[in-house]
Amino acid sequence: MRILGIAGLLLALALVGYLIVGYLGEAGRAQDALRTVPGGPAGAQSGAPVDLTKSGLEQRLAPTIEMERKRVEGANQVSGQ
Repeated sequence: MRILGIAGLLLALALVGYLIVGYLGEAGRAQDALRTVPGGPAGAQSGAPVDLTKSGLEQRLAPTIEMERKRVEGANQVSGQ
């Protein structure tokens, strides 16, 4: 009976260890993904680290925001006529 208890305890510890190692591995991959955001600034190689501060994000998103602003202005002009 004691052998079964010890075997169960070892199995439970192995399972918990496996879950912890898996969780830490996923956390590391998530950090790497956040550090190397795809679609960085022009001229930067794909997967290169980018500036994730507010000013860095604004700089990266400026062309898209400008394009959307022009599209909305055009739609407003058409609807106003």
